[in-house]
Amino acid sequence: MILRRAFRYAWRLFELGLIVFLITLFAVFMAERYALAIYAPERIGRVDALIVLGGGVEPDYVLNYVGRERADTAAALMRAGRAEVAIFTGTFERFDRPEGEAGLMRNRVSATGIETTRLFLEPDARTTLENLRFSFALAEAQGHRTFAIVTDGFHLPRALALSSLLGGDNVTGVASAGLDDHGAFTRLAFLGREALAWWYNLGKAAAWSLLGLAGMSEAERGQWIV
Repeated sequence: MILRRAFRYAWRLFELGLIVFLITLFAVFMAERYALAIYAPERIGRVDALIVLGGGVEPDYVLNYVGRERADTAAALMRAGRAEVAIFTGTFERFDRPEGEAGLMRNRVSATGIETTRLFLEPDARTTLENLRFSFALAEAQGHRTFAIVTDGFHLPRALALSSLLGGDNVTGVASAGLDDHGAFTRLAFLGREALAWWYNLGKAAAWSLLGLAGMSEAERGQWIV
């Protein structure tokens, strides 16, 4: 009887979790559609700096197609005169490479003929929150004040939300090409991961805000929340 009741409760929790996940997945899909329409590259005005978020690296240490799309979008914007500099952010701890994923994106953009003096690395960030924290600090130290976050449409809404959490002013977004050209399984995998990431990041955001209210500095909070 006890085991049966425990199983019943566990099954109900599973059903509730599945419903919440499916609702979140649909919300992520709709947010992606919105981001691709509102934050299309051709709609961006001029900014001081692009912040290009890493999208992933293949086992043979080359950018995956998500990373390539983000780098290519940044290159097109710079060629069009939409930004003074670009900051490429992201490590990849699986490989012992000091330049990380950021270096691969910079190399891809540099190969298009854009001066390397306009391309900067932030090779230490492991998460989206760190991508933004470290890149904002680097850009502001250089005197830049307006920014555009370059990432995929499915990822951009969360990146902009985290930017607001950090108090980022004068920040807009650029949605690189979506996943429409890829298979259904690939789309579902990326969107599903993003749906889970939203809940995980909501927890981080709550902890970040509470610790801030308690008087902890951003640097101190960054040691606990990545």
